[in-house]
Amino acid sequence: MKVVVVTPNEADSGLTVGFLAARGMETLVCRSLPELGALVGTAIGCVLLVEEALVEPEIQALQEALHAQPAWSDLPIILIASGERSLSALVDAVFSRSGNVTVLQRPLHPVTLVSAVNVALRSRQRQVEVRDLIALRDEAVRQRDEFLAMLAHELRNPLAPIRNAVYLLGTLENADPLFLKCRGMIEKQSRHISRLVDDLLDVSRLERGKVELRLQRVDLNDGIASAVEACAAMTSSHRHDVRVRPSRHPIPVRADPVRLEQVIGNLIVNAAKFTPDGGTIEVEASAEGGEARVCVSDNGVGIKPEMIESIFDLFTQGAVSSARTDGGLGIGLTLVKRLVELHGGSVRATSGGLGCGSRFEVRLPLDPESQRGDAFVPEVDPASLPARILVVEDRADARDSLGMLIRAWNHEVIYAANGPEGLHRAREDQPDVVLIDIGLPGFDGYQVARQIRREGSQWARHVRLIAVTGYGQAADRARAIDAGFDVHVLKPVDPAVLRELLSAPILSTHG
Repeated sequence: MKVVVVTPNEADSGLTVGFLAARGMETLVCRSLPELGALVGTAIGCVLLVEEALVEPEIQALQEALHAQPAWSDLPIILIASGERSLSALVDAVFSRSGNVTVLQRPLHPVTLVSAVNVALRSRQRQVEVRDLIALRDEAVRQRDEFLAMLAHELRNPLAPIRNAVYLLGTLENADPLFLKCRGMIEKQSRHISRLVDDLLDVSRLERGKVELRLQRVDLNDGIASAVEACAAMTSSHRHDVRVRPSRHPIPVRADPVRLEQVIGNLIVNAAKFTPDGGTIEVEASAEGGEARVCVSDNGVGIKPEMIESIFDLFTQGAVSSARTDGGLGIGLTLVKRLVELHGGSVRATSGGLGCGSRFEVRLPLDPESQRGDAFVPEVDPASLPARILVVEDRADARDSLGMLIRAWNHEVIYAANGPEGLHRAREDQPDVVLIDIGLPGFDGYQVARQIRREGSQWARHVRLIAVTGYGQAADRARAIDAGFDVHVLKPVDPAVLRELLSAPILSTHG
């Protein structure tokens, strides 16, 4: 790595370069600070800078270059100065954004200079090693995320028809105990697999800072009610006594309602996993000291004292015993902590130890605008009117199960098994809604959507296009919207969500 010598004195630079070269050090000479600033982001080892080069109009350019360094970089600077003014004041004034400055005072002994340069170069070498390790980590994370995205896609494809078939079986008037038991088992386990897939991808997105909250004013009581309902199948299957204690008054928080339900739901699921059949789970909401508080407690197996601090770490498992009623990957509590912190809140766990149950407390800031007394706007269920629905899906099971669902809601269904056929049927039949799989033969779902929007007719501008896919990264959603889709949903689609999407009005036009 090169030693950059910065001095306006040509004689000094010649002597210094010759002196360092004689000791096997490669050098590069700069005459001004702007010239040095252009080199800061390159592969240089350290800077040997004389005080006389610190010309006032040029100092800002150097400061900006030092500030723009990547996180791993803190370029070593050796400043050679006289003792005529306070050296500490000089360093503070010029290098306030750099913490790697060594000051050598004239007259300077050659051995001192060589020693300082060697130390600086070793420091820079360690920084380069850190840079390379970061690059390796980032590449490993990228490969992991690609694998998780592909895994999620491959798992969601078979899950979609399973979930659809289970829903349809529930509409049959069949009281056979064996039938009901088997249907319940399939529904429970398919939901469990779906939750594991979603949790894996959420952790990946959170680690990369890719989770975008859709904040709105939410009543914490509503979030608890939704979470308890979503977990009802799991808790009832183990005969858990779930006791909900909402606040008597609304508790307004600024939150993403989907993520808020996920936080509370994960705490309930965690309690259910570690509480024996017939145990008790309590969910309580309150507000105090400008904060909203939700507590989930149980009388299950509890947490070892030494595990309290690490219980929210990724892939950490608590007390794994025969009382652990359902499996998991040890990521649910990690999601809770990171999502709560994204909302500006905190979460903590307490337990009296093994056999004494556990308690998780989430605190969130109250909505600062709650004092204005704005009323909550209730959601209005869209009217469900018969519509013509085109399903473009190449997998027969997924296509047929979607069609059976849609017909059960009194809609007309049209089918297509590939991209060209889907585009042809869309143009021919002009459906109200088109459900389009992305990974289609012929050409993909993005192309189908683009071709429909390019038709230019009133129908093409108003038809609702819904992307149904196993790919759920933020980039996949953005690409779908850019292609002309109104909605991007993941397989397996919850039948209740699908039914609402099919009946929701078009809020915007395309083209």
